[in-house]
Amino acid sequence: MSGWISASQNGVWRSLALTVALALCGCQPSTPDAVLEDYVDRIARITSSEAALAELSPGPPYPSRRALTLEIPARTIDVAEFFELHGCDMGALVGFRNSPLGRVQSASQRLGYEVSWLAAADRCGADAAEWLAALGVDKRAMLPALFWNATFAEDEFRVALGAAGAAAPGDLADLLRGLNDSLTGVLDGGFDVAAFERRLGLLRQGSWAGPARGAWAHWRRHLDRAAALLARATPGICRNRRPNVDTGRLQNVFRKFYVDRIQPDLAARMRRDEAWIVELERLAQRLAAVRPAAYRQWFDQVLAPGSATSEWRRTRQSVIDHARAWQALFEFCGIEPGGGVGQD
Repeated sequence: MSGWISASQNGVWRSLALTVALALCGCQPSTPDAVLEDYVDRIARITSSEAALAELSPGPPYPSRRALTLEIPARTIDVAEFFELHGCDMGALVGFRNSPLGRVQSASQRLGYEVSWLAAADRCGADAAEWLAALGVDKRAMLPALFWNATFAEDEFRVALGAAGAAAPGDLADLLRGLNDSLTGVLDGGFDVAAFERRLGLLRQGSWAGPARGAWAHWRRHLDRAAALLARATPGICRNRRPNVDTGRLQNVFRKFYVDRIQPDLAARMRRDEAWIVELERLAQRLAAVRPAAYRQWFDQVLAPGSATSEWRRTRQSVIDHARAWQALFEFCGIEPGGGVGQD
């Protein structure tokens, strides 16, 4: 037989090799969620046990605008008071507020107007009428409610924190830090309404909470199933409490799938989610005096780190319970987690 391969035969071998390579690639899960599903299925096959996936139930939606919008009391002034404002160079400002455009200001524009009004009143100083100073106290007390209406009660937050919508680009934690800075500017001076509205605009690009909540539900379902499979298998998979071929196969699945592939991705995603949850909670806590009950209830059910029944806390608990199930199996069977016997 000749030792060389013809060009046509070489082409056939290349095509065959490519076909085999593509087939092999097709057998491997290609997304993090698919890897998690495959991981749990491998545990089920090795342990020859069953554990049903928990039923998915939709969590509470972000509250409606009506439930979140705070009422801002109206304050009117008479004609004489209006003319007194001209002495403080505030006539044009108040006049615009009462114009057709001023009456339809957005919540963010209304916030900007009130901050400008207070700044103008402060500049008036000793020239201000007594009633103007009293009105300024009332308006300053309304700033937290105005900020709430411009953020948590508006569509930008409903998009960013809603359950629907495509995944948003960018860093939500950074945007929320910026909004915390804006709140400081409102309360202490230096408020930049243009920068504030730019941040709000970025929140409309998509949802952060919706995709995150979907991922958490997926993780809980599969990690809880894996923990249940391991708990059921632990008493019988090593009857003499010594490692065997099956426990070696489980070790390899744990190391090659969970430790090497799933855990790094899961940890990175949870760190990212925890960062924006912390910033969101910080912003809402600063507005706790005006925060409506509807928001508190939603946050406690969905995101609250301190609530044992929130979606976020239950997800973290599933990760812990899953790790404990592995730890219990390793201890029961006298296994060193880093070792390995057998293949899967």
